[in-house]
Amino acid sequence: MKIKNFRKVLPCLLMAATLTACGQSNESSQSAGSSNKQAAFDLNQTIHAYTRDTTSGTRDGFMTKIGYEAAKTDDSKLKSTVQQTTGNGDMIAKIVADEYGIGYFSFASAPDAQKQGVKTLTFGGVEATEDSILDGSYKLSRNFNYCTKTEADEDSIKWTIISAFVAFMHTEEGIADIVGKDGIIKASSDVKKWEDIKANYPGIEDNHSAITIKFGGSTSCEKIAKALTADFSKRAGNFVAEHNHTGSGAAYKGTQGSDKANGMDVGFASREFEVTGAEPLAAGTYGYICTDGIVVGVNAKNPTTNITADQAKGIYSVDGTINTWADLK
Repeated sequence: MKIKNFRKVLPCLLMAATLTACGQSNESSQSAGSSNKQAAFDLNQTIHAYTRDTTSGTRDGFMTKIGYEAAKTDDSKLKSTVQQTTGNGDMIAKIVADEYGIGYFSFASAPDAQKQGVKTLTFGGVEATEDSILDGSYKLSRNFNYCTKTEADEDSIKWTIISAFVAFMHTEEGIADIVGKDGIIKASSDVKKWEDIKANYPGIEDNHSAITIKFGGSTSCEKIAKALTADFSKRAGNFVAEHNHTGSGAAYKGTQGSDKANGMDVGFASREFEVTGAEPLAAGTYGYICTDGIVVGVNAKNPTTNITADQAKGIYSVDGTINTWADLK
């Protein structure tokens, strides 16, 4: 009886063993397929590096932090193959479209970049997070700053709106509720509410719908600038906020420099102003907003996960020896 039962069971066991073996074979095949897909990234391909233009605060911060200040405003210090982009959005689009591309952009733009197919790298083994940027362990960071026209350049109503806007940026509603969502902020114990200070700006809630205030400068600051003005306009008589962000270099030029006649009322820079040099802003017309990180991004197909300052310099420098992805090893 046992023998008969064994004869009945044996074919089933053999079939099960065969199916199991097939399953393992398929699994191995799938693993091999996955490996083949990963291996499709050719490490011997040339690195396609992208940069911002010479007026960009993001470029200033990036080149400074990788130890290559000579290339902040001098394209001749970069390899001839390095291509320029017009802003964070264009930089991200270029990397998405280029499997062998690499570039850098504002930490505030990282979530959008990742959704589009960009992988952000750790820098010196440290991931860019709000905590790591604020505690200084993530070394690739810079400040967001603002500047304005001077009181003498504006009529009293516009100057009231401009001054009130600057104050609003540093209130709880501005720096915490708005900037804190899209930028990195340093905690401050003396942040006040807008309701507590608006009385310092008489008439700020009057109808200002016929008044246009012009904003511009850094593209990295554009997102928080638009969020701030959209909120503040409702609190300040619905003035019209006009934005034209082309780069940090335009902030000084458009407010107090060579383009101030047709420039802007409030400018933003994602770097420090050269107030003792090429950007002699008047005292009391410029200041700090928040701290933002700069992240290095590659195409999602790229297996690279980390980059160091020396490696980044080797990729961008005209004398750099890192030319292919295999050189990063």
